[in-house]
Amino acid sequence: MALGLILTVCGCSSGGGGQKAPSTDISIAPPESNRDLSQPPWNSFAEQIQDPVNLDELASQFETDEYAGMGALAVINASSAYARGATGAGVKVGMIDSGVYREHIEFAQGTGDKVEYAGSDYSTSNPRTDSAISHGTLVAGVIAANKDDSATSTGINMHGVAFDATLLAYEIPLGSGEAPYDPIDVEQITFGDDNYFANRFTTMADQVDIINLSFGFPGVITSYSTTQIESAFSLSLDALRQSNRSRGERSIFVISAGNAWNDVDDLGNTVQADSPELLPGLPYLFPELKDHVLAVVAVDNSGEIAFYSNRCGVAADFCLAAPGGGDGNNNGTVEIGERIWGPTPPEPEAEANTHYYAGAIGTSFAAPVVSGSLALLKQMFPTVGNHELVERLLKTANKAGIYSDSSIYGQGLLDLDAATRPVGALAVASNGDLNSGLNNLSASTINTSESGLGTSLLSALKGHQIALFDQLGFPFYTDARRLVNQTRSPPEYAQLQHREQRLSNGGKLQIGQANPLADNAYFSLQPAYLTLQLGNQLGDQLDDQSGIGRFVGINANPGWFFGVYADNFIAPASSADRLSFAAPWLRFARNGWSSGGAMALGLGKLRAGIFNGSAADDLQSLTRPRNSHGGLLEYALLSTNFSVNFQHGFISENSSLLGATLGQTLGQLKNTATKFFGLNGHLQLSPKWRGIFAVYHGTTESGLAESGTAESKGLLNLDKSLKSSAWSVGINSTPEWQVEDRLSIYLHQPLRIAGGQGSLRLATGRSVDRQVSYETVAFDLEPQGREQQLEVRYQFKWNNIITAARVEYTIQPNHSPLNPRYGLIEFSLFRAFKD
Repeated sequence: MALGLILTVCGCSSGGGGQKAPSTDISIAPPESNRDLSQPPWNSFAEQIQDPVNLDELASQFETDEYAGMGALAVINASSAYARGATGAGVKVGMIDSGVYREHIEFAQGTGDKVEYAGSDYSTSNPRTDSAISHGTLVAGVIAANKDDSATSTGINMHGVAFDATLLAYEIPLGSGEAPYDPIDVEQITFGDDNYFANRFTTMADQVDIINLSFGFPGVITSYSTTQIESAFSLSLDALRQSNRSRGERSIFVISAGNAWNDVDDLGNTVQADSPELLPGLPYLFPELKDHVLAVVAVDNSGEIAFYSNRCGVAADFCLAAPGGGDGNNNGTVEIGERIWGPTPPEPEAEANTHYYAGAIGTSFAAPVVSGSLALLKQMFPTVGNHELVERLLKTANKAGIYSDSSIYGQGLLDLDAATRPVGALAVASNGDLNSGLNNLSASTINTSESGLGTSLLSALKGHQIALFDQLGFPFYTDARRLVNQTRSPPEYAQLQHREQRLSNGGKLQIGQANPLADNAYFSLQPAYLTLQLGNQLGDQLDDQSGIGRFVGINANPGWFFGVYADNFIAPASSADRLSFAAPWLRFARNGWSSGGAMALGLGKLRAGIFNGSAADDLQSLTRPRNSHGGLLEYALLSTNFSVNFQHGFISENSSLLGATLGQTLGQLKNTATKFFGLNGHLQLSPKWRGIFAVYHGTTESGLAESGTAESKGLLNLDKSLKSSAWSVGINSTPEWQVEDRLSIYLHQPLRIAGGQGSLRLATGRSVDRQVSYETVAFDLEPQGREQQLEVRYQFKWNNIITAARVEYTIQPNHSPLNPRYGLIEFSLFRAFKD
């Protein structure tokens, strides 16, 4: 049975497919949107992560006259799928129909065409004619007519849903379907009849994944019993079941629901077409077919159910609505612009190289819209099971507004925009299959702001992609560097408002906070801090090395109580990086408390301290559990012209590695421990100039869990022992140079991993049975570059105004040779007021 309402026009040119004639009104306005984005399931859709910011602009480039010409693509939002790269390339769609006029320009491919034949049932007694194959030719065009954009003077310009797909056709003679409605009597079905269809179903299922059936048997499915159908069509049912294949490998049968609405039988009775007809309704009686059989009802170009179309009814679970043409403006006439257009064989008297098109209505032409859409999904997701492709089209169909009535529209109106972007949040796979081990992307990233770990990973992952999976288990690919979240506070935001006050008892009080114009939570700034040093802790008391000093700090870096900071050769606010001359690992505990003291010992001074804190970067850190602790021991040899401070310390990070945190999917960090050695000091070059230096080396036990299988251990693997280092040198002036002026020059290398290996497992895809495939990316932890910061600061006083200028220049930021170097110039003015 096939619908026969066809209007034929021709394009009198040998060009590729023709162009719509100016005198005909065939343009189809998109239907008014009735989506309600606040209602399920629309709120579970997410942007496809590889979508460019100009996706809408890209989609609009596909919305040409050729796009509008077929009459269905705008209704199903096909341009969004095209903008994401879906064209049907590499997919072969099967069709059992009246045949295809393969010589039509819409099927041209290279020096041949895109149509193959699996068989033909025409014979001398029932010959194959151009008229006989007109139905199948139009169906084939809806699926895969070429997108050629060739301009011609007359005719119809259109393309199919999957315009780069190819076709495999099995030709069978079809009736017109124009006689009074006469339901099939299944008791009259013979073994030969059953075997005929079973053979053709099997022939096609052996060769293609998607099979379009735009024909059927009269008779609504609810008119028959399971026993009747099993008895009449046992062989055909077995062919449709495909029990010899797994669920994911079974071919999908897309079947038109029927055009019996408002039909009458030979007694004048109106057909109760509130459910699909026999063939598309089979899964209602045989649920094992639901995975891979789709019934398709038709909507007109207004988006409402077409006046002729069967409804979904009892087939609602496996039924979908798609454009099939109709009386969209409800004026009683199916106008040119209300039809589905496609190629058709030429008229008998046609001139050579003339290509004809026809406009028609019917569920016969809604079904190939769905078949072409499945071809787009098959191209995008070639390793996903076929039954999952069916599920995706059903779940992503528009269910808002009128489409919420499942008795009419089943699972809703086909929507290729929703079908080609993720459903729900994307997740990272960590186990061998998709049925477990999916984790949020936020739980699968490496967050780092002040270590070389992020830089090493970014370099290693360049050029690699990772497969992320949506709620339905479909893979979406993105740059693997998305797993690394590396932030760095810009220098202009990193300055401190630092104040010092000498106490009457010889102690020193320091208070300060980060620049209040910056957002601390984002820019990794130092929160408000306080330090108090009492007794003989201060290094500038050179004439009195006896006694004991004490210190305590809140939110102060422990390194400020040691070395050149304790000796007052440099202050925290003297450089943009307020920790340049302190052991760099101490910044991982800078927000918390520290305490210790100093005492004279031999020729120098012994300083010792303990600390507990975190690298948290906002003012809430005082209320957070501390995740780092440690201690530092220093022996200081101090004189007027020279000092050197020997340091040995350790820091234990409970939930980070060199300041970096890992999402649980990557691995579990347990008590990462770093032991470090270093020395810093000063050299009095002259009464006017003083040199300062610091060099540090550390060894870190990674603390990354190593027990369990590869899946349970996490995606990231690191050497147990990692090396890291940092250094700084500088020169600054003394009051002997200029009483009111100060000049300082500093060169600094931040913390850099100096040795170690690692690897990261990346999901690369999945199989039909939902098994996840991985690749392992090995990398050196030592970054390829070396960041160096040069800072020059000059300050002078004029009357009561203090003027300061600072120039900073950084090469290979974050130790990456790919990062652009940058510089900045900063001026500031201060005025002192007196009571």
